[in-house]
Amino acid sequence: MTIVYDNNEYDERLKTAWGFACLIERGDLTLLFDTGGDAATLLSNMETLELDPTEIDTIVLSHIHGDHVGGLGGILVINEEPTVYRPRSFPASFKEQVKADARVVEVHEPMEIAEGIYTTGEMGRGIIEQSLVVETNRGLVVITGCAHPGVVSIVAKAKEITDGEVYLVMGGFHLGGASQATIEGIVEDFRKLGVQKAAPCHCSDDLARSIFERAYGEDFIWVGVGSKLEVGE
Repeated sequence: MTIVYDNNEYDERLKTAWGFACLIERGDLTLLFDTGGDAATLLSNMETLELDPTEIDTIVLSHIHGDHVGGLGGILVINEEPTVYRPRSFPASFKEQVKADARVVEVHEPMEIAEGIYTTGEMGRGIIEQSLVVETNRGLVVITGCAHPGVVSIVAKAKEITDGEVYLVMGGFHLGGASQATIEGIVEDFRKLGVQKAAPCHCSDDLARSIFERAYGEDFIWVGVGSKLEVGE
C-alpha cells in the first residue's frame, strides 16, 4: 500500500496537497483508492515513485468531494481499462461523465471487489461514503477516505462484513477540530474493537495524530505522501 496523494509530508521528493489517494498492489491486482484533488499532483507523485498509472485495474472512490475524485479524469485519459467502483449516491452528472470513460460498478451494499478485498458499501446519512477492507494474514486492513460516517462505525462495519479482526486502520479519520476528549473516546473504541495499529493522515489533524501516537506507541504509524506499507497476505 502506497499513499500517492496526501497533505501530510513524508517523502520530500513528492508534492503535498489537500486530499488522499492510496495505491494497493496485491498479486496481479493494482487498485487505486481515491484519486486525490488533481491529476497533475497524483501523476507526478506516481512517476517519482516509479508507479505506472496504466497498470491500475480498479479504482474505488470513497465519496464525492473533490479532494478524493479530482484526479480521476487524468487517470482515465491515459488508462481506459480500470473498473470504477463508486457510491450509488453520486450526482447524476458525475455518473454519466465517468460512465463515458470507464466501466462502472455502482455500490450500495457491501460487496467483494476482488478476492479478499471488500467495500463497506455506502455509509452515513449526510456525506455518503464507502471504505475499503483488505484481508491479510495479520488481520483486516481498513482504509478510509475521510471517515465522514465515523471512523469507529467504519471499523465496526468492516468486522461485521468479514467476521475478521482488525490489524490496521489507515487514512483520513475526519477529526479536525475534535476535542481531546472526543479523540480519546475514539481511541478507546478502537481498543474495544481490537484495532492493533493506527495510521491516520489526510483530515485526521495533528492533535488526533499525536493522541493516537501516545496511546498506540510502537503500533502507531506516521504516514503521509509516499508512505509504503507492506502487509503479508
